[in-house]
Amino acid sequence: MAIEFEKEQIQGDFPVFWRGECKVLPGDFKLTNELPEGTKVKKGTPIKLDFDRMECKLCKAIKVIAGGTTTKPRIAKGSFVVKGEAIGEQTVSSINSTNADYDELTLSAENEAAVAGAILAVGTDLPDAVVETTFEYTKKMSFQTVSAGYDVIILKDVAYPVPNDWLQGWKLKNCPTIGYIRQ
Repeated sequence: MAIEFEKEQIQGDFPVFWRGECKVLPGDFKLTNELPEGTKVKKGTPIKLDFDRMECKLCKAIKVIAGGTTTKPRIAKGSFVVKGEAIGEQTVSSINSTNADYDELTLSAENEAAVAGAILAVGTDLPDAVVETTFEYTKKMSFQTVSAGYDVIILKDVAYPVPNDWLQGWKLKNCPTIGYIRQ
């Protein structure tokens, strides 16, 4: 007589914030980015704040993966990049999202930095806070609000990709209370 064990696989994520601790700025910030309905924005995503208007926008980056070219890089899903945005000196002409594993960008010209493993900034904004709580973007509200966090240690390999240009050492340039570590 043998014992049979049933296996069940449970989907989960490694926590983005080390020890789950993140201080929150008072008040919520109106998100100025337009995203597709139902887009999930995970905690730890870098944002640029405008305190005078109580607004914020996502600071976007792409993580280049193997198999593309410097004019048609393959990037990890979830970058929030849209047609017309700039990556370095090049403009995104189109985005092919038909592959389940990656998106493929078409750039206006060659970007020599777009090689496998590179993390490149989209646009010129430098973040000064992070999204404190994961949320799903919806247009059903009059405007989407974001809870902004600071004073946190983020696990770099788990969180939204962060280009080295945004960092000073292992801390965010515009908010040195946000640190990125590898574990």
